[in-house]
Amino acid sequence: MTRTLPQLVPPSISLRQRRRWARASPGQRLRWHGEALLLRLLLGLLRGRRHATVRRGIEGLVPLAEPLLGRHLGTAAANLERVYGTQLTAAQRRRLARRSLESFLLSCLESIIAPVPPERIRAEGEGLEQLLEARRPGQGVIIASLHLGCWDLGLRWLSGRIDDLAVIYRPARNPEADRLLNAARSANSTCAWISQFDLRAMLTWLRRGGALVVMTDLYAHKHPLAVDVLGLGTRVARTPLALSQKAGVPLFPVAHVREDDGRFRLICGPALAPRPGEAGLTAQAQALADWQEPWIQTYAEQYYWIQRRWRAGDGSGGRLRTLEPPA
Repeated sequence: MTRTLPQLVPPSISLRQRRRWARASPGQRLRWHGEALLLRLLLGLLRGRRHATVRRGIEGLVPLAEPLLGRHLGTAAANLERVYGTQLTAAQRRRLARRSLESFLLSCLESIIAPVPPERIRAEGEGLEQLLEARRPGQGVIIASLHLGCWDLGLRWLSGRIDDLAVIYRPARNPEADRLLNAARSANSTCAWISQFDLRAMLTWLRRGGALVVMTDLYAHKHPLAVDVLGLGTRVARTPLALSQKAGVPLFPVAHVREDDGRFRLICGPALAPRPGEAGLTAQAQALADWQEPWIQTYAEQYYWIQRRWRAGDGSGGRLRTLEPPA
């Protein structure tokens, strides 16, 4: 049943972005114009390209650009060493770091390039039927995604099956680039887009029965929850869990990966119901991390290792258990 929900697709430039533009110096605006021009050319070059073509291009480009990507590759290698210790050699960590970066770049482009044929996508998991078919009218739901594999491709697939889907996104610093990126994303999906800074809009969407897609594996800067992620004490963001608790809606974990034969999998786990209090938030966060871990272990080359997930000096990152090497 189609639900009537507020229209939250960002305008050409949002109020927050208009304020940023008004505060910018003439030199900053000129730089933004230049960046937007380059982005427009890049989008024009990529639009309509086949998935296999773009993947081969990235795999050929990353080794050539490795000297320029040293900081990101170094972060990935350090994360792999922190998680797996001496179980991976330095060469294995470097190889996984490079493949992780290639996977990240490909996923960033999968919402822009030509759609993958539907027959190459397999959706499965014990929570899938409940997510797609068994929601009560007016019941909101949170889809807890993670930076693994083809998350934009998974989003495109979901947007064709859930008519009230909204995505939490991080606006680009450049207002012009933000407008171009939103237009490119919207051309290949039917989602609404809500800024990560607009908590009121998120809560309104859920309380009116909408489905909200949130990336749940980012480093938490403020008011984190401390849970076991990949065997390490880790700061995780409380916002998705707090939204689940405050709106009284379930949270469905999902994973989305590429197979070696050119096919794709979208896996939906069972609903994680909200629980009361701080202990409830922590328990739900731990249940989410426990569900995600086997998929990260199995498809480690597709995980977002280039993120600074564990940082020195914030009390996180302590080893809680030894993790088996990735598949």
